[in-house]
Amino acid sequence: MANRATFIGATAGLIAAPAYVRAQSLTKLRIAAGADGDCVGALWGIQSGIFAKYGLDVDITRLNSGSAVASAVAGGSMDIGKASTFTIIIAHAKGLPFLIEAPCTLYLASAPDFGLLVARDSTARDGRDLTGKIVAVPALGDYSTITTEAWIDRNGGDSKAVKFLEIPPSAMGDSVATGRVDAAVIAEPLLSEFVKTGKCRVFARPIDALGKRMIVTVYFASADFAQKNGDALGRFRKALNEAAAYALAHRPQMIPVVAKYTGLDPATVALQQAPNLAGVSNLLDSSMLQPTIDAAVTYKTIAKSFMAKDLIDPNVFS
Repeated sequence: MANRATFIGATAGLIAAPAYVRAQSLTKLRIAAGADGDCVGALWGIQSGIFAKYGLDVDITRLNSGSAVASAVAGGSMDIGKASTFTIIIAHAKGLPFLIEAPCTLYLASAPDFGLLVARDSTARDGRDLTGKIVAVPALGDYSTITTEAWIDRNGGDSKAVKFLEIPPSAMGDSVATGRVDAAVIAEPLLSEFVKTGKCRVFARPIDALGKRMIVTVYFASADFAQKNGDALGRFRKALNEAAAYALAHRPQMIPVVAKYTGLDPATVALQQAPNLAGVSNLLDSSMLQPTIDAAVTYKTIAKSFMAKDLIDPNVFS
């Protein structure tokens, strides 16, 4: 979470729930999230007692993918999900009634955690150099694909002349270094790991084509759950904001929290770039969502556009 950060016990600075809260019955909320550590704000909210302070009993279940999270929330086995903004956009386009409850992480051009990788000796300099080339992505038509297409087109290239190839992220470094592909789109921490081999370099930051500040992951619920549980979700947002603020200010202390959840060695977590936690204090600015919707339409991932505000629970602003 922070370069060569000192391992600090996760129990330090725990916030005890007030006695009057412990005496009351807590509202149960079940969260589903992927295996990455960007849900550290929610994890800390549980471990520290912040959720309990707001009268909530919160559990997090780790699932394998954003689609699995979406399915669990749609089916009602989970109350809240954490997934990419792109996942929610696709779900909305398919008619699934999801509402965003809070931002989770941001992409910041000033602290990018996502990039386009090329071989160390590649002569590529702009979008024109990828025209007619092969670019690896984690999944065809995903967020990596549409942001790269947008970046190529806005930097002198022709995305229609690019061949996108689906490759597991763990294999992208070797694929680029050996020339199997000309470039690969990859996120941290693998991006930095491949650069450290000396065989690859970061060529571009594709998300910059959409904006310098973009909401990348969010917490969401079904419209039905949101309508029936407005008070609990309001308390969830307040508690999450408090927990995320603490996590941002105490990154080394979050290392064991993330390590336990992800199953990674704490030393590995310490070397990773920390996620850009958003927190509810950022609210949900639709201008940090709309460019992704528009790009999904432009590159034919969804059939038609819609307003970003349609994705957000109206109670967020009340």
